[in-house]
Amino acid sequence: MMNRKSYFSLFEWAIIIILALASALINTYLPIKSITEYFGIPGPAAGMALFGGVIFVLWISLAYRITRKKYSAIITSVFIAFICLLIHPWYGITEPAWFSIYALAALLGVGVIIELTESRPSWLAILGGGLGNLSCLAITWLAIGFHTGIWIPTGAAPFLILGAIVSGSVGVLLVRGISPLIKWR
Repeated sequence: MMNRKSYFSLFEWAIIIILALASALINTYLPIKSITEYFGIPGPAAGMALFGGVIFVLWISLAYRITRKKYSAIITSVFIAFICLLIHPWYGITEPAWFSIYALAALLGVGVIIELTESRPSWLAILGGGLGNLSCLAITWLAIGFHTGIWIPTGAAPFLILGAIVSGSVGVLLVRGISPLIKWR
């Protein structure tokens, strides 16, 4: 019988799971909706647009930077989706019963874009974080709109689109700033 070695070491799996758990818990317990409502920023998903860089992108990008292995951003994003969905349905929407599949699609989009751009020149990786957050937002907006009829007000959309790009870019910038300080290898 062949003894196969896992692609990720136990340490790398632990990093991926811990970072995914941190992201999911921040998404769940940070009062993002209250913050956006307090400032009169319309939704849906205004919090994702403005804070997605810190909620999702940072953790997915950090997993990639720490493990330095292909697929770590994708796997981290999938774990974030699954952990979020274990805590509550995506945006609290339960009809149709399969609506939460959009959480997987949205976060997988972030993971794939970060995976494709993280090892590229810095400016492209930073832009990738912004585009990853924007893809997550777009998938979520479309899902909510088609299934609930609640659409983002057209006047707020450009501000939130720009906010999503900036927020996601900031998430990667934060990782680029802190990763040299972390001694893991």
